[in-house]
Amino acid sequence: MLKRLGLALGVVLALGAGGVVLVRMMDTGATAFRVEGAVLHMSGPVSGAAADRLDRLLEENTGLTVLALGDIPGADDVNWVTGMGRLIRSAGLETRVEGQVVNDAIFLFLGGATRSMAGGALVLQSDAAQRQAGVAVDQSTAAEGDRLRYVEAVLGAPDFADFMSETRASGAQYILTEADIARFGLTRN
Repeated sequence: MLKRLGLALGVVLALGAGGVVLVRMMDTGATAFRVEGAVLHMSGPVSGAAADRLDRLLEENTGLTVLALGDIPGADDVNWVTGMGRLIRSAGLETRVEGQVVNDAIFLFLGGATRSMAGGALVLQSDAAQRQAGVAVDQSTAAEGDRLRYVEAVLGAPDFADFMSETRASGAQYILTEADIARFGLTRN
């Protein structure tokens, strides 16, 4: 009897420890949000949970005027990130790049009613580099079409989407220059 009780207790402890480890693993890759006055700070990888959380934060904090983008290593679903960009635009938020915003996460920046660079960088990486960094990449024809339509809707032309696609396929990392940002009309006052 004592042996069975000890075995049951061991199983319960193992399950509990496994649950704690799983929760910590999920938190390490989560998008971080912080409200500071009228500024919503965002960093970390973008997921469907981040889209839901952004929607809720905008509803709960009606005085927000700026979305400050910290280090965002990418987004694993084009639909989520373009939906978030549309939500940002409909809320009339200014987007401000303060960290490194990579690949599809740039669509968050483009969602801003006004957009500015504040010491950060817009970065294009190859799909292989994104996967190596732990960010899933949707290379489907549908995802490419979504990228193109979104860029066309927010910038008025598909040129930047084509540039993104070509640069991601090249295999190199590319940090957009001030000339690139001006050429594609990425900032907006």
